[in-house]
Amino acid sequence: MDSHTLRSSSGRIMAIAAIALSALGVIALATGDWSLVFTKSWVYLWFGYCAWLLFWNPSIRISSDVVVIDNVFRIFQLNWSSINRIDTKYSLSLETNFGVIRAFGAPAPSRYAGFMASRTDAAHLPESSFIGKGLVRPGDLTSSDSGVAAYLIRSHWEILRDRNELIDKPKVETRWVAWRVIIFAALSFAAILSFIL
Repeated sequence: MDSHTLRSSSGRIMAIAAIALSALGVIALATGDWSLVFTKSWVYLWFGYCAWLLFWNPSIRISSDVVVIDNVFRIFQLNWSSINRIDTKYSLSLETNFGVIRAFGAPAPSRYAGFMASRTDAAHLPESSFIGKGLVRPGDLTSSDSGVAAYLIRSHWEILRDRNELIDKPKVETRWVAWRVIIFAALSFAAILSFIL
């Protein structure tokens, strides 16, 4: 299986827009008194960082060995044997013996996406995508971020299942990304001070 890294396409658009607004805010401060840039720009920097953290950074990395879910402050790495069920109700969710892992980088589409879908949109999906009587959730359609991720994971997972290769001990590793937390806390503190000063 080829390695894939997926990010939300709508998330990237929102991140770019928010970061551009942050940059415009700093530029607007710079046109006035330069001291304002050093004391008041922290709010814009905080806003831009939050946009990157929430909308651009989250991702799903899929390889032949593991699935890596990179969320806001935590990264989950799980082997294929640990996946019991793949769901897309609100976002891509992987059910394991250790709990449910939701991927911020693969949100499900709105309910209206289901009304826009046709029968052919579901024709090529893996059998575990269907929830009964040929029905699929809008989040399983490959026109959505969650659908693309679910399609890739289900396709490989079903191959391993059918070959009886899901025999490894289930393993889920979780780690906090300290530098993201520290930068968020520091910028939050600086943004609050910029209001006070």
